[in-house]
Amino acid sequence: MIKIYKVHIMSLVVAGTMLLLTACDSQLDIKPRQLIKTEEVLVDEGNLQLVLISAYTGLKGTFGTNEAGELYGGDFNFFSELLASTGEVTWVGSFDQQKELINKAVLVNNSRVRDSWIRAYDVMNSLNIVLKYLDLAKSPESKASLEGQALALRGLIYFDLVRFWGTPYQASDSEYGVPLVLTPTEKVEDIEFVPRNTVHEVYGQVVEDLLKAKQLLEGFDKNDVFISSYAVSAILSRVYLQQGEFQKAAEEANRVIGFNVDGKNIYKLMDSPLKAFNNESNSTEDVFALQLNSVSTSGENNAGLTTHYARLNGHGRGDMRISQSHIDLYEDGDLRGGVVDNLADEAVIANVDQMFYIGVGGQNDGGIQTSKYGDGSRNISIIRLAEMYLTRAEANFEAGTNIGASPLEDINVIRERAGLDPLAGPLTREMIHKERHLELAWEGFTLHDMKRWKENIGSLAYDAPELILPIPEREIEANENLKQLPHYGQ
Repeated sequence: MIKIYKVHIMSLVVAGTMLLLTACDSQLDIKPRQLIKTEEVLVDEGNLQLVLISAYTGLKGTFGTNEAGELYGGDFNFFSELLASTGEVTWVGSFDQQKELINKAVLVNNSRVRDSWIRAYDVMNSLNIVLKYLDLAKSPESKASLEGQALALRGLIYFDLVRFWGTPYQASDSEYGVPLVLTPTEKVEDIEFVPRNTVHEVYGQVVEDLLKAKQLLEGFDKNDVFISSYAVSAILSRVYLQQGEFQKAAEEANRVIGFNVDGKNIYKLMDSPLKAFNNESNSTEDVFALQLNSVSTSGENNAGLTTHYARLNGHGRGDMRISQSHIDLYEDGDLRGGVVDNLADEAVIANVDQMFYIGVGGQNDGGIQTSKYGDGSRNISIIRLAEMYLTRAEANFEAGTNIGASPLEDINVIRERAGLDPLAGPLTREMIHKERHLELAWEGFTLHDMKRWKENIGSLAYDAPELILPIPEREIEANENLKQLPHYGQ
């Protein structure tokens, strides 16, 4: 397995070098690799920064090239929403890989699963190279920044890998986590055939990386491009929520919500839900977003969020179609549930003034589409402030605490932004779950939330093996130390 995905690292090192040489071109034109050695590339801090930049690029991923695999630019969203779907979203596209997901019958040779697995370990190998060569940093400050960012991104990716490919986190440990690879492979001799770590071991490493990153990045404050200490707290709040560490989740979310400079909050909800999406630069609501006009590959591609969620003139295929059953969940007047049904065929996202619309402009038009992904060249929001309010509300409710605010107050912040009357109480667990589902719909949360709430997905139990991705067949064949989930055979 490691032979397959770890030797890809030279692509990222070369990509970073090529970015330096072609700074005016936002596309990373990856050429054949293995032509130069890492020690010949990494000669100063500037080169190390470029390797880190290549990792940010890899967080999105690309499709249709030799470096396939979408992470936060598509597949991590689709894996969650399609596996968790019980009818609120349907797949009307022609690709069999996504059909396997929504049918809960993923094959071990599913190319989307394979490519995202490889991409994730490629990116983490790049991060491991940054961590190995920190002595190239010119100052203690730049060293702390490089180390903190690399640890933060590694923690984020491992967290999502274990949520998709591992069994759900529970008090009793499971051997079916994912392999932890914490040192880089720079040459063939470095290849190791590692087994899966347990779920608890992976979560332990994730928390360790994130806590250290949070400390290292403190003082760098908010950054519109790279990850910050407060974004790390937001990721930690996700991890703790998934583990059922509710007080810790509330504390980390509260740190993000309360971040202020000179008495002014840095992160603020946008005036309306629609304004939180399709932005060319970070909005005040973005805690962490992939910059498609900066460090990431700009433009739409055949695997991205816009391609499958949108159906507008020149944007999207309309493959991910929202059902009326989802729209019916919203209260009258909820700004998150409005549907535009009279767009012209030439309409683009700028012409859409509601959170949903009836698709126009060609293939698969006529269905309900979400407005969250309407232009493939806009930033991809990874963490929004709205999530932090919802996390703090749920975590405080479950812990019986009022860290920062009461659960009712936080839920009402989200409802009032959506144009709804505040709730008077009493607040119930079901009400909190519903607000989270509606606010974060189609952002890749559904599967993970249902697993930690221990809710059935159709006829499947929350921990059913059909809801856990298989390790790609080629990885199992290459590494005899890897154990496949019994459901998928060996």
